[in-house]
Amino acid sequence: MHPFVIALFCLLSTSLYAQRPVDTSGIHAEKLTRIFQEEVIPYVEAADSIPDWKSLGKHLISLYGDLGEEALFLSQTIYSMQRDDWANFSSAIIPFAKKYGPRIPAKQRQEFSRYMSRNAQLLYQSGRREEGIRWQILALPLADETEHPGMLDTIEKMKKGE
Repeated sequence: MHPFVIALFCLLSTSLYAQRPVDTSGIHAEKLTRIFQEEVIPYVEAADSIPDWKSLGKHLISLYGDLGEEALFLSQTIYSMQRDDWANFSSAIIPFAKKYGPRIPAKQRQEFSRYMSRNAQLLYQSGRREEGIRWQILALPLADETEHPGMLDTIEKMKKGE
């Protein structure tokens, strides 16, 4: 089984990672799980290389609306992070966090933040300083509050050129 599929099953079945439903009946979580099982996982497993996220997105949104878009962004961020594909991750995480941020479980937000912070530092070290600083700032709200002082210190050091 692919790491992507395992990660999705973990996110959907473990209480620490389970998507918080919008309603109290759990219908949202059930629908999201069904989209992953019936649409996303088969599509990703059949892809010869990097999935065509735009095509998958059109398909999911046409069938499921906002729920399809949420499934797309979640799938793209997890898939890209597992493959260390910064370009695809960075194109999905911002719209995902803006629109669905309150639904993203804390542990998952923190994982996204760590990945963003690591890549921000790599961008900074490679001479793309402004981009690195911007991504470090974007990682801050997703991080656990205990990590904020260290991240703010890193941002200040980056701004000073240290």
